[in-house]
Amino acid sequence: MPVDFEIYKNLIVADDDPDDQLMLKEIISEYSSLIKTTCISDGKKLMEHLTVEKPPDLLLLDLNMPYKSGIQCLNEIRADKKLRALPIVVFSTSRNMQDIELCFSGGAHLFYSKPWDLKSCRALIHSILEIDWSVFKRPNNPVEFSKVALEGRLLN
Repeated sequence: MPVDFEIYKNLIVADDDPDDQLMLKEIISEYSSLIKTTCISDGKKLMEHLTVEKPPDLLLLDLNMPYKSGIQCLNEIRADKKLRALPIVVFSTSRNMQDIELCFSGGAHLFYSKPWDLKSCRALIHSILEIDWSVFKRPNNPVEFSKVALEGRLLN
């Protein structure tokens, strides 16, 4: 069932890899041409964008970016009153437990290790786009958060 487009209008993909940006943008546009996707290639530009533009409806955040890491951006976003509620899904190649724990404690809604094949990536992104963030409850403890991250399973 497609998502209510009143919920999703504007997404940011923060990732320094142009191939990943292109792939994610294409997958999102396959889901709906009504979703505006902005790609940002480094953490400093992301934070500048978030301070001058209306907050997006969802942020897909990579951890390994130049100038400011995804963890630094996550912590800055959660410290800002106007951005605190922004849904953030960390989408990274990392499977490092320390990274996962930092994302949980930093307030990320979900963490997924990037799937290596297009079919899995498409299914994951489309499932993320199905989430109604207004009622979403993130995993409430680090163990559950880590299971989601490491097993790549989706929450209902």
